[in-house]
Amino acid sequence: MAASMFKTFSANFQHESATVEQEQDANSALTELDKGLRSVKNGVQCESVVRFPRLFEKYPFPILINSAFLRLADVFRAGNNFIRLCILQVTQQSQKHLDKILSVDEIVRRLFTVIHSNDPVARSITLRTLGSIANIIPEKKNVHHSIVTSLDSRDAIEVEAAIYAAERFSAKSRIFAANICGKIAQMIEGLATPVDLKLKLIPVLQHMHHDAETAAKARNVCLELLSAYPAEQFVTLTLHTMSQLAVHSLVDIQIQVELLIHQLENSERNNIKAIILQELHMLAKKSPHLWKYYYVEVLCRFVLTTKFRSLKIGCLHVLTTLSKSVAFQLFMTRQEANMELLLEVSNLSYQSDHVTLTSKAVEFYTYIAICYSKINGDVMWSGRDLVEEAQLAVSTQVILSASADMGSVEQRALKLCLHCAVELSQNHQTSDSFFVADIVNLLETASDQTALMFCECLAAIGSENSLVIHPIIPQLLNSLRNHINSGQQISQLQLSILLVYVFTLLFQAAMGEIIPPDVHDVLISCTKTADPWVNYKIARQAMRYGQYHIAGCILQSLTKKIASEHYYFWLLGLQHINDGERCLQEQTPRLSEFQMQISRAVEHYQRGLVTLKAATTPSFPLQFQEQYISLRAEVLQVHSQLIQTCNTFRTCPPPAIAAALSMTNGQEISRCGQIVQQLMKCAKSYELVSKKIVHLYQTAFDADPHSLNNVQLLQESCEVMRLSAMSVVNAQTTGMSDKLVTSMHAMEADRFPKAIQEISEGMDKLFRELDGVTITHKHMEFLCDSARRLVGVSLPFPRYFFQSLQSTSVKLAVSPQQGSGREPVSVQHDTHLTLKVEGVVQHGKNQGLFRTVHSLCINVNSQIQSRSASAAETKTTESLANSLTNTVQPHNDYFSSSFLLAFPVVGFHSVTIEASIIDEGGSLWKTGPRVTLNVKSYDDVMQRQQASKLQMRQSFGQVS
Repeated sequence: MAASMFKTFSANFQHESATVEQEQDANSALTELDKGLRSVKNGVQCESVVRFPRLFEKYPFPILINSAFLRLADVFRAGNNFIRLCILQVTQQSQKHLDKILSVDEIVRRLFTVIHSNDPVARSITLRTLGSIANIIPEKKNVHHSIVTSLDSRDAIEVEAAIYAAERFSAKSRIFAANICGKIAQMIEGLATPVDLKLKLIPVLQHMHHDAETAAKARNVCLELLSAYPAEQFVTLTLHTMSQLAVHSLVDIQIQVELLIHQLENSERNNIKAIILQELHMLAKKSPHLWKYYYVEVLCRFVLTTKFRSLKIGCLHVLTTLSKSVAFQLFMTRQEANMELLLEVSNLSYQSDHVTLTSKAVEFYTYIAICYSKINGDVMWSGRDLVEEAQLAVSTQVILSASADMGSVEQRALKLCLHCAVELSQNHQTSDSFFVADIVNLLETASDQTALMFCECLAAIGSENSLVIHPIIPQLLNSLRNHINSGQQISQLQLSILLVYVFTLLFQAAMGEIIPPDVHDVLISCTKTADPWVNYKIARQAMRYGQYHIAGCILQSLTKKIASEHYYFWLLGLQHINDGERCLQEQTPRLSEFQMQISRAVEHYQRGLVTLKAATTPSFPLQFQEQYISLRAEVLQVHSQLIQTCNTFRTCPPPAIAAALSMTNGQEISRCGQIVQQLMKCAKSYELVSKKIVHLYQTAFDADPHSLNNVQLLQESCEVMRLSAMSVVNAQTTGMSDKLVTSMHAMEADRFPKAIQEISEGMDKLFRELDGVTITHKHMEFLCDSARRLVGVSLPFPRYFFQSLQSTSVKLAVSPQQGSGREPVSVQHDTHLTLKVEGVVQHGKNQGLFRTVHSLCINVNSQIQSRSASAAETKTTESLANSLTNTVQPHNDYFSSSFLLAFPVVGFHSVTIEASIIDEGGSLWKTGPRVTLNVKSYDDVMQRQQASKLQMRQSFGQVS
């Protein structure tokens, strides 16, 4: 049992941690594959060929990719058709690396020799291979000619390959598209062309979008096909081609929508209508701003008149997509929308017993109500409350879906209705309590799968407004007991998800306050029978919502169930951190005990930091975690320093001559000279910690917005205390309420941002009451109480501390490189060193989830480490350091930049190359990496003089 629990825990832990493979030298890997290519065995050759895409992903640099493709081209020219087919697969799988090929002409020359083969299969594979690299050879005339020639071939395989190549080249080359358009039209219209071949030729026309003339010619060919070939396959394929052509050319979108609407109204075949609705959905998603309200009216009438359920669902899918977009906002703004017609369509949610149809109608109803209230600022239309009616529709469908047998269709419908409930709750806060009350009543009698979706919906609503969770806490606890103690068959996965969601809802309702003992005992009893991985996720949620007592109890038991050393240290580090936070949550009225409390918390933090360093592995780096814990400990230490400073004002009053000194200086503040210096020192400490937190913020490129907001709040707490201390020193307010970043709305339910805001407002109020008064005990009491408030109201841990939903890293390759012995790169002092920096941006899952890489900033700095003995006496007016910056945009995740560095002083220099990411908003993220290069600057003349002196000494020694 323990072994299986450990395997589950370790497997899930490894799933969430990043995987970093053992690095291998690129040249060694390429040499190993090259040996396989030179083998006389076909199996060994094929094995080497299919391993090339993995090599390109691991080392995506031009030199390696160019060498690899040159060798593959040689094998393609001399090999058999099976090897050529494998190489074709390599080119198709390595599309984003093709533009890094340097010897394009040489590779094309080697591939093109096979086009003259007598074997039609070899020619067809060559055509497909050339088509797969069309993005780097779009204007090769000889390839264009071969494609056109092969279209007239009598071999069907070669003709199909030529069609594939024509499609690829048409998408990349404007000249080829214009020239081949007539040929494609002629073949489609020709009577000698087989029907199946015509169906393959039609999709080529969607790429004739490079200029208006060619696009119009291709569209006219498609229009002729619609009238000449009324068969279902021809009509559906032609309409799809015309839609794609309109989307790419951007000039015929409205005309295409009108054509599709006309076909929808006049066609008698339901299959064609279904395809038309798919095309309309694609156009609604791509360009909703070009739609007219007349199109919406036609679709609404079609929904109401058609008798086929599948067509109703498809049409509602189009209308729902439009209602989410800017199109309906334009209609509502211009008062074009016929609300009666729209609401009549929405009423289908009550008129049908099909769950998919009713759920789509409910979704349409929801977005109509949200859009109308946003544009008009009112939810009332003709005496009807649209939001209230939408709430009723959503609630009705949730109840009906929950009572039905839960198949896959019913589950999708219920999930869609619950999503609508969350959307209404986010846009109208009055909907929160309405949906929460209905869902929690259904939760007690719902099946396990339905209960999971209900809990997920409640957690989404509670994340926006946790106050609505308070009234349903008893029902949540009863539901939790029922599902655990029931005799129903429930899978371990469903039980784990249910536990995590219910615990999350209870943590949200607590709002950072300590959970009562009776509820605490119930929750701990539930965790005793749960899987270790489930308990870890519950502990993680507890730390994210500030419930450190529960997290500590769970982590203490988990450390005894793990056998991996690194995971053990990770859990032990979390346990130490929890102990530190629990120390801060204890209420201590005496100030001396409070300082001891901070000391114990910092001690636990330091233990946790040391333990986290022991848990660090190449596959589980903990840079953010270590820096975050270190900064929280530093913030506590600075708070303790400020409290000691406030106590000093009471125990060490100003000396007797302080009044005379203040009269002599003419500054009343000099009466408190000692406390002023200490307060300035505290303000300086807050400023230093604040800068470190800003640096941590800039390194967290992959963090979610709430995690970044968490780090920002920690920095704002330091800033507000620094401004408070400086206000006391300067005897005037600094307007802190205006200087704080207005980003606290994202965590309105948390006490920490409210405490920051109250401190800033309290300081402004204090200075209004004590205007013109120097430092008094009231100032000291306010500073001390502010520090105690921030320490007592702990900041929950961010999600990024435990889990990264987005993974982005930068890999650099610098040339020239240092040797294996780390010998420095030599360069003459009167010449420049050409430094080439290449890199690739590597992505994990969920690429671009929070932010994307727009460009990269490459910084190159050099510093002299030591001068040579002869150069120490030489004076130079040139700069001893280089500082260069260049911004590059990656193409297919690859970037390259070059720098010229001067080293006029003879000696050893250190060059640092650092990469930073610039996102789509222009923000700079200091993600790294940083590469260091040692350079030796030398002087030939000086070396020859030293060599001649040495020879002379040796010769004089021989003479003597």
